[in-house]
Amino acid sequence: PVAPSAITANMKTFTAKGFEQTSDPRALNTEEISRVVQDYVHATKMAKKAGFDGVEVHGANGYLIDQFLKTKTNKRDDQYGGSVENRARLLLEVLEAVTQEWDGAHVGLRLSPFSPANDIADDDAQETFEYVIKQLNQFNLAYLHMVEGATGGSRELAEGENLAKLRDLFEGVYMANNGYDRALAIETVKSGKADLVAFGRPYIANPDLAERLERDAPLNEGNTDTYYGGDAKGYTDYPSLEDATAS
Repeated sequence: PVAPSAITANMKTFTAKGFEQTSDPRALNTEEISRVVQDYVHATKMAKKAGFDGVEVHGANGYLIDQFLKTKTNKRDDQYGGSVENRARLLLEVLEAVTQEWDGAHVGLRLSPFSPANDIADDDAQETFEYVIKQLNQFNLAYLHMVEGATGGSRELAEGENLAKLRDLFEGVYMANNGYDRALAIETVKSGKADLVAFGRPYIANPDLAERLERDAPLNEGNTDTYYGGDAKGYTDYPSLEDATAS
């Protein structure tokens, strides 16, 4: 795998053999980065051709763009490392290229400023993402999808982490994510703290989640032992609301 710098994450990754220690990455050469940008463009082109309504650029959770953004994983000394302007360069080049392939109204972006997911961190995430989010306004994106707090974990923020300020810097549609239930989602949108709320894990166990939320119906509990692959168990066998009512 490639990365901004040859730093191995202290994490396990799921393979055909189950969870194994994450392998060592190699640092991308400067001249290779334009090819990476074109990979995003190609994916956008294929999604558009396939009839998708839009695409979401994944800049969160310790994946490649997030690795470039954050200081723990980006130790480069070229134009893609060092200053926040340099560390944000890959993300901005990707957004520039993708929104030329498909206008910004069909492109969203996901970020996780304060999440330690996949062994990632930044020396000053507040400063980094204040800069990043100010730059996003030039692309007229469909939305900014933010993981609030630690991905799949606590919504609590550390001292100096100001999510409200980041939210206010973005001039477009703000999508909130992380640990939301029905009541919190309704309150957050009603209070103006978000324009909409994304649900992730509840959809695994509730293929009809939207209907359940609309009707304030109980949710199926997910079986975490089946989350990372296997057979149909825990994948296609959760009962729908209609099935549960019939039984």
